[in-house]
Amino acid sequence: MKVLMQSRKNFFELKGGDTIQLLKTKSELEKLGVQVDISLEYDTDLSSYDVVHLSNVTRIQETYMHVINAKKYGTPIVLSTIYWPMDEFEKNGQIGIRRIINKYVNIDNEERIKAFARMIKDKCFNDKAMQKLLLLGYSKMQKYVVDNVDFFLPNSEMEMEMLSKNFGIEKEKYMVIPNAIDKNIATMGNDSNELDEFDKYKDAIICVGRIEPRKNQLSLVRALDGLGYKLLLVGEVSDNQKDYFNEIKKIIDKNEYFYYIPRIENEKLYKLFSICRVSVLPSWLDTPGLVSLEAAVMGCNLAISSKGSTKEYFEDYAEYCLPDDLESIKRSVINAYNKEQNDNLKNRILEKYTWEIAAQKTLEAYKIVTNNVSGRRK
Repeated sequence: MKVLMQSRKNFFELKGGDTIQLLKTKSELEKLGVQVDISLEYDTDLSSYDVVHLSNVTRIQETYMHVINAKKYGTPIVLSTIYWPMDEFEKNGQIGIRRIINKYVNIDNEERIKAFARMIKDKCFNDKAMQKLLLLGYSKMQKYVVDNVDFFLPNSEMEMEMLSKNFGIEKEKYMVIPNAIDKNIATMGNDSNELDEFDKYKDAIICVGRIEPRKNQLSLVRALDGLGYKLLLVGEVSDNQKDYFNEIKKIIDKNEYFYYIPRIENEKLYKLFSICRVSVLPSWLDTPGLVSLEAAVMGCNLAISSKGSTKEYFEDYAEYCLPDDLESIKRSVINAYNKEQNDNLKNRILEKYTWEIAAQKTLEAYKIVTNNVSGRRK
């Protein structure tokens, strides 16, 4: 079987959970004998591919172009949805001028404003996807994508339920593909010499994710300001979030045990998790957050947002918080910090949430789609 994966234009430059999800799935699929290529172009020749695997229904413009192209070739389309409604975050979680604008404009005009600003910043006025977004509108593009996908690959039942409810589609052509961890790295013993570089972070509270309002790190540092805990933030700062990071940095600088690391290799991140005590993600939404899985399998207790599909994955094993409530964030972190550590959640993750399992289920979905297409053609 030959599969083409496609995603957003900045898939490699601005790596996120979707980047890790597709690349890890690709690697495991190749072990199962599937040939997997990646293209970010809008007009790739699909004549030799059995399936096109797309990613993301939130940043819709590139996905829309990829669907148009796949329809032209008649190639079956599967979609890793990575979806949760952004409305609450855009109106209540954004900061500055964007928060003000979002309170008074609908999602289509909001996305047009963002697209136009991006076109000016990146000088990409000839980008067909951005042009289509300005012309058609965000909602129409989303609707076209979900109506023309052959099979959905959500990360949870809750995600598919939300997709079905918000777009009026039948909850039938889908398979839940779990977010996952690297089992080999997670079960590998730690070399004590390698851990020496992280010694000052022992028993720290760690928050890993791109520095941005959606991840809500500013609320986190405000909630823990002056409490005396070790706090480590790990994540890159986008060009358009430097002011947001500066507010965070002011609080980091006045707390002796607050630290910041811009980036870290994935294997080293697992080692860092192994010496920290709590992983916290007070995000406005998570589906459910790869780093929470990675941290938990390495022994961290979790303090995480209740928004998104987190409870489907972590059930009663985590402490939950509301992203707009500093007391709630503080309470969840303290409760997680004081909770006895055990292997119950780790064992659950190793049993259900590995990239091997995700790839096996993904291949099963590919076979369903290609068999359906073959059946229609007979």
